[in-house]
Amino acid sequence: KMKKDNMLGVLVGCFVLGNSGGGIIAVLMNDAGLFAPLWVGAGLMAMSAIVGHIYMIESGDSRLGNIHDSKITIDLFAEEEKVNRPLTIDKKTLWNIVGGALLDNIGSTGLFPLCLSPLAMEQFYTQFVEVGKEPIMTIDAYQWLSVCVALLVIPSTQMTPYVFTKIGVAGTCVFGNLFTALVTGVLLAIGNMAATDLAFGFFVFVMYAGFPFTVFSQLTTGPMLDVIAPEDKIGFVQGLNNSSMSFGMAIAPWAFGILADYTSSNISIITGIAFSILAAVINAILVWHPLMGRPKPKVPAPKKRFAHEDEELVNKILDGEFVDPELVFDINRDRGIHGKPALIPRVRPYSEEKDHLESLAEQVCAAAKFREDMYDRILNGIASNKSDPNNFDFSVEEVCEIMNSVRGNEEELMAQSFADLGAWMGEYLADNGYDPHTSSVLLKQMFMIAFPSISRELEFTPNNIEERLVKAKRVMAKYVRETGEEPFTVTSVLGS
Repeated sequence: KMKKDNMLGVLVGCFVLGNSGGGIIAVLMNDAGLFAPLWVGAGLMAMSAIVGHIYMIESGDSRLGNIHDSKITIDLFAEEEKVNRPLTIDKKTLWNIVGGALLDNIGSTGLFPLCLSPLAMEQFYTQFVEVGKEPIMTIDAYQWLSVCVALLVIPSTQMTPYVFTKIGVAGTCVFGNLFTALVTGVLLAIGNMAATDLAFGFFVFVMYAGFPFTVFSQLTTGPMLDVIAPEDKIGFVQGLNNSSMSFGMAIAPWAFGILADYTSSNISIITGIAFSILAAVINAILVWHPLMGRPKPKVPAPKKRFAHEDEELVNKILDGEFVDPELVFDINRDRGIHGKPALIPRVRPYSEEKDHLESLAEQVCAAAKFREDMYDRILNGIASNKSDPNNFDFSVEEVCEIMNSVRGNEEELMAQSFADLGAWMGEYLADNGYDPHTSSVLLKQMFMIAFPSISRELEFTPNNIEERLVKAKRVMAKYVRETGEEPFTVTSVLGS
């Protein structure tokens, strides 16, 4: 869904950018004559028709039916969201979105072009030329300002996906409406100050710095309409979106021009500000729509089950229950091979386990023995250089990549696990006669002996992997020897 929202934003951005491309070409070919740029436009239109005819895929295209191509593979670890489309269009929401988009496009006319022409044109050019003075803004400067402002749509398309995740699609739309009103108001205030080079500099700065944020509202209508569209009405609702934009962009400049002729440019721009605020009020209703508000936080990979994984087994692991180590290993190895992090189980609080410590400890010998054997398999696999099918069929570089993927980089989850495990150990010691509050230095020394350093490097590399695995195997072998006859407990480790 996020990728789709991104692409819809890019599509609208290309549409707006394409509308300004003709102006840029005209400015660049200014010396060639008034009509010379039309030949370039005609050539681009012909090229567009040919490329569209060749590459655009229509409904029923034979290329859509070739789903059994041998090159097509299914990514078992794909994290795509399931899209549940409605069976019918919510007409109330539909017209809310379309109406808000229309008001937004009308209000945006107050910003562009009215703030540039006639406001800036009159303030920084016309009044100087009429008295025979050198204008602050030349005609060339005006032309470049008017055509290049559309290029600022590009950063807008890059920012909106991030803003979507913070305040939702509808919230982003309202933000764009209000920011349009704000920027237009600031430009109106600057345009009514004394005309100086400094005022002109501030005018250009505010217009170019603020314009990318004003476009947010135009980049959100497509995604909002998409979520309420049934499968067979997607083209219909997007057509309404384009029609609304085109209608507003076509009618508003003419209407505001007439208003300016009968009143003043300032009144016309203030009316545009009012339309932007009205659009924000209309679109604010959508903020409470369940499909358009702030998206739910994405479940990180170490805390989620992928579609092909056993649900009951993964839930047990994530809940911190004891699970056969080989089953856990199989899941995490498969994840590592595909570049995904291992599952991070919940560290159950000590109060939840204090009455079941014997059952927690009784499986440690088998678990430690499995770890010892696993390290042997990896070491033998590295030594065999992919020639031993009974071991890891990977090169040392591939093993390092897998193990680094398994470790993961979810710093927040890792820090939480560290804190929870530390709290568990502290409560265990306090509950079993060690008085950690008075013996912290001694207990830290005992912990370091019980858990000797394996490595201070976070990542596995071809230079350190064998040393790390040998040290880890040595630690597991020690636990296996010490717990072969009696249950393994933290007490026995501290006493070893």
